[in-house]
Order: sequence, then C-alpha cells, then structure tokens
Amino acid sequence: MRFWLSITTFVVGLSLAAVGLVDQFENRPIDNILASNLEIPDRSYVLIPNKTLTAYPGEVQVVAEGQGQVFIATVRESDAVSWLESSPYLELRLSVDLLEETVDLSQIERPGEGNLIDPIGQDIWRTETLGNSVASISVPVGNEVAVLIASDGIELAPGEITIQWSLPDQGLPFSPLPPLGLVMMMLGSAGVVLDWWLRRKRASIGRRYRGQKPPRPRRLKPVVHTAPQKSSERRAARGLSFTALVLTAATLSGCTAEYVSPVINPQPSVAPDGLTPVMTRDQFERILGEVVAVVSEADAELNAEAVEARVTGPALATRRAAYNLARRTEAEGDGPEPIQAGPIQLFLPSATDTWPRSVMAVTGEDRLQLLVLTQESSRENYRLSSYVSLLPGADFPEVAAEELGANAIKTDSRFLSFDPTKLPEAVGDLINSPGESAWSALVDPENKYISDLVVFQQSLTETLSNANLSFTHALGSEQITLLASADGGALVALYMVDTYTIIPREPGDAVAITGDEALLLGTGGSATGIETKYGAMLLFHVPATGSEQPVRLLGANQQLLSAVNLGAR
Repeated sequence: MRFWLSITTFVVGLSLAAVGLVDQFENRPIDNILASNLEIPDRSYVLIPNKTLTAYPGEVQVVAEGQGQVFIATVRESDAVSWLESSPYLELRLSVDLLEETVDLSQIERPGEGNLIDPIGQDIWRTETLGNSVASISVPVGNEVAVLIASDGIELAPGEITIQWSLPDQGLPFSPLPPLGLVMMMLGSAGVVLDWWLRRKRASIGRRYRGQKPPRPRRLKPVVHTAPQKSSERRAARGLSFTALVLTAATLSGCTAEYVSPVINPQPSVAPDGLTPVMTRDQFERILGEVVAVVSEADAELNAEAVEARVTGPALATRRAAYNLARRTEAEGDGPEPIQAGPIQLFLPSATDTWPRSVMAVTGEDRLQLLVLTQESSRENYRLSSYVSLLPGADFPEVAAEELGANAIKTDSRFLSFDPTKLPEAVGDLINSPGESAWSALVDPENKYISDLVVFQQSLTETLSNANLSFTHALGSEQITLLASADGGALVALYMVDTYTIIPREPGDAVAITGDEALLLGTGGSATGIETKYGAMLLFHVPATGSEQPVRLLGANQQLLSAVNLGAR
C-alpha cells in the first residue's frame, strides 16, 4: 500500500504542477491594447480627448495614416476645444465589446461653422509631429492632455487612426499549484525510494538466516491478536486516500485567480479639481527659442516690422525706440539689449483656461533677466511683452511650482495690499521727492533704480539752472501682468513712462542737451523747450492684504523713447 500511495502522490503532484502552469500562462497579462477606427467621416480635425487616452494605464502611442500630409499634436484638452472654436470636428470615444474583450474607436460629430486654419507651428501645442501619409506621436502624461489630428487644416484629416497602450509589466500571476505539486512529487518519489529500500533490507535479512539452525525460542508472553484486515478494506482505504488527493488537487486548482482583461474595464483619469498650467517647460523652451531667434534677427537688421511677429506691448515700444536710436549712431554696442534664451532659472506659467494669458521666466547667469510672454487668443502665438533686468540684491519671492502654475490676478483684486495701477504714481513721487514722499511707507524706496533716477533728476536740475524743469511719471500701458506669489501676493509687470519737460525761464535763453537726447532731437539745444520721454518696464512684488511688508521693486529696464522740440509742435 505504501508503494501505491507514493505513486498516487507523485501523479497527483505532477497533475497539480501541470494545471498550475497552464493556469498561469492562460492568465498571463496582455502587453498592449490596440483601438482603431478605419471609417473617419469627412472632417478636417479629429480630437482624441483625455478620457479616451487615459482609459488604460501605460505609455500611449497614437498613429494616423492618410493621403498626403499627416499632422498630430498633443495639447491640453480645454485649449484644444478653444483652438477649434466653432470649427467642425470629430471626437473619438472608446467602444468596448465585453464578449469579445476588444475595443474600437467610435466618433461623435461636433458641428460648427468656424474658420479652418493650418495647425502647423501653433504655440498652443505641447508637442507636434508632421509626416507624409503616416505619423505617430507619444502622448505625455498628465495635465489633461489630448491629441489633435489633421492634415493642413483645409484638407481632410487622416482616415485611419490607431491608439496603442503599452501596459505596465505585471508579470505572471502567482499560483500555489506548481510549488505544491513539486512538493507532492518529491514526497511521492521519496515514498517509492523508501519502499524499495525497505524491501531490499527485508530480503537481505532473509538471506542471512537461510540454511542456519533456528534460534531457541524464548518464552512467549500472551499477546492479544487482532483479526487481519480484509483485502476489501485495504482496497477501500487506498481508494479513499486516492480520492482525497484528487479532491485536494481539484480544490487547489481554483487557487489561481482568473485573469480579468483590462480591456473590459477602462478607467479614465479623473479631471483635476483646479486649473492647470497653460504650458510645460519643454513647450516654453521651444517657444522662447523661436522668440529669441526672431528678435535676434530683427536686432541685427534693426527691423522694426520683423520684430512685431514675436514682440508686443511695452517690449515692442522699447525695441522700436532702441532701433531708432541705433540707426542714428555708428558706435558699436549701442544696439538693443539682447534677450537671453537661457539658462532658465525660473519658469512660472499661469494656471488659467482663459485669454489673454501670460508666463514669466528668469533667464541668464551673471545678468538675470525676467521675461514675460503673452498670448492674446488660442490661435495666436506667444509674444514677448516685457523684459527687465533684475536689480542687484533683489529679494525674489517664493512662487508656485511650475507643475502647479500661478493664478492670474486682476488689477482690482482685494487680496493685494496695493493697487498696481497706482505704482507709477508712487514710484514717481519717490523719485521727485526723495525722503519726503508719503508713499515710502508703502513702497520701499531703497533700490538702485530709484536712487539712480533721483541722482539723475537732481543733476539735471543743477545743470539746467536757467530752465524750468518738470518730471511726470505715469502708467504707459494698460497691459499689466499679475501672477500670484506663494505668500498670497503677486508679481506685477507694468510699463511706466517718465516725461521730462525743460523750458527756458527767460526769452532768448536756450537749453542744451547732449548724448542720445541730442541725437533724437537732431540738435544740441532749443530756445523754446524740450520734452523727452523714457519708457520703463518694471517688475514689482506686491504683498497680500494685511502684510506688513512694503511693495518692492525687483527689476527694471529703461529706454529713451523720444526727444522733441516743443516749439515744433
């Protein structure tokens, strides 16, 4: 019986190991999921929303095939919808077949009468690719990413679109059957070997006493004998043991959990509760590189028209004035201040879903420069609206992480301790009345920019003692950029215009000017008076309401705009 029980144990163990291995390979997780649509109706744009792209985990690849040019871009979904405006487009959704465990792409038609434009090269895209007949793109993770597919915006979009999810490696599912079967096989093998060894031992003892005189019997003690077990009972016991092992194997065969295909259980990402950044760092680096390339080329040619493609607002006014002045002098190094593309020391995108929108960045090494880029609408590119040199020793405030972005703030916000529109008036009074200005309690006057202007105005007053001088400082543009800082305050970028008026006191007197003012005026003096204007791009930190900290000037860039003869007006 020992031999048959061992054999049965070995066979059952072998069965368990086989069943377990088969279960493991049958339940092996799939590596990827494919969804495609080969019947795209006639549309120029196709949008794959975030909930479709994030239906399954892992890396996502989108492939589009069509006739001619194929364009694919990744973009924040809310931005894509705004860019499409009222243009007709198709939105792709998942269609899951639960019985076949397959997934396809279905489409929803979004009607519209909007303008069709070429999507290639738009700043709003996170990444983009262009191919002939076929193109593919890897979809970045996070921030509500969607995919837009088109040709050139006019021709029809590609008709064959496939999404592939490369699922994370999950490994083979664990089943206790193979190791348990291996143990039972070892036990069964050990039982067979033990049975063989015992048989050989009994046989050797029998050979040892064969042919010898039997030993003298000892006195026997009475022993109670039990009736021998019948053969039918032994067979029943063996059958019962075999049945128990088989039932054990059948029970354990269900220990391996049945694999559930992720295809039938899509789980799209949940939309974030708050607003997300308008762009990524990689996207910003690409855009800034394009801006700097356009500006550098325009600087080399002093081309005021070419620079308009990537410069606007105060930065454009400053650039035009610098070009005008540079044309009048032959001195080297008198060109406009170059825009630094890097290294990027700080990147602060706004977190908003409306327009206009702005981003700030600090670039450079020895000379730090803060840049403000502004986008007026979803279909326009970003343009440089302001650039300032950070003042020596400026205590830059803490700002939000670039992955979170900074809230855009309105100028009439009640959460700020100071009205940003009054900053030019306050700074002007600090310059005109040093040590006596009432604004000194609210705006810190201790910085190099204000102290240099105080010295300049005092020197001008002493030099032109035969003239009446007036100095006014006013807001030069309604375009004010405010992004929240970590302390509840805001970084404020604005444009201030300083006007200096010089009028002779007595008839027949004349006032003289030199340097750049004389170059713009075309002469060295005037008997009727001179008016000069300077434009200043300024960067402030305005603290939150209730803070005891004053407003601080962090950066400035001043440029001579004009010098005119008052008598010529």
